[in-house]
Amino acid sequence: MPFFLFDILARGRGPFLKEKSSATFFLFLSLSLLLFLLPVQVKKSLSEFFFSFTYAPFHSIANRIGELYGVHQANRVLNEKVTRLTLENSRLQEKERENERLRQVLGFKSESSYQLIPAEAVAAEPERFPSLIWINLGEKDGIRKGMPVINIDGLIGRVSEVLVGSSVVQLLYHPNCRVAALDTRSRVQGIVRSKGGVMLNLDNVPTEEDVKVGDEIYTSGFSKIFPEGLKIGQVLKVSPAKDPFFKIIILKPAVDFSRLEELFVIKI
Repeated sequence: MPFFLFDILARGRGPFLKEKSSATFFLFLSLSLLLFLLPVQVKKSLSEFFFSFTYAPFHSIANRIGELYGVHQANRVLNEKVTRLTLENSRLQEKERENERLRQVLGFKSESSYQLIPAEAVAAEPERFPSLIWINLGEKDGIRKGMPVINIDGLIGRVSEVLVGSSVVQLLYHPNCRVAALDTRSRVQGIVRSKGGVMLNLDNVPTEEDVKVGDEIYTSGFSKIFPEGLKIGQVLKVSPAKDPFFKIIILKPAVDFSRLEELFVIKI
């Protein structure tokens, strides 16, 4: 579009804009004079009216936001206190469990007729059912190969290798571990061994012998390694074998091998 046409349009709009601006100015001037001349009470009422429709909603929202923020802060403080108290309660419960274990260990140690050397398990094979563990005692502590290892629940195994400051313990799960055992009820004897898995087997028990589910199985003492009277486990299942001469007897170990904490080496 040519430049002179813009100029004509702009000049044509000039009077209209001037008239509109003048009308707006006189309108605001009239309203100002009117408000100035109004009585004080009317001015107050109008002010309250405009406040209720303009500032009041925002003021209410601001107050609500402040209240919500205060509640949020209070909840955060309470959550922090609850978390701290929960952790403290857990710590005290663990201390109580530890004290109970120590009381059991001390009682077991005082009642035992064996000379016991306290030890701790420091490592184990990375297997689901490990057959070897390492303890924190060695040759300098008087540990010798073949010494039995127990805890307050029963027999764990025997020392199979001794180093200067540590030792290897062969558990009942080890395929080379054999223990001469006795049924405390019927006095039937057999050999305890592992055939894989979490349970043990009582082998070499003739089919006519009296072994029942629930019977307690202890070491018989007919061994150069394990003394008499160490608990091995409980009969879980008795079934006839394919071999017509011997039963199949499954034992549940007395020891929880997944939780070996306080151990003792028997000095013999």
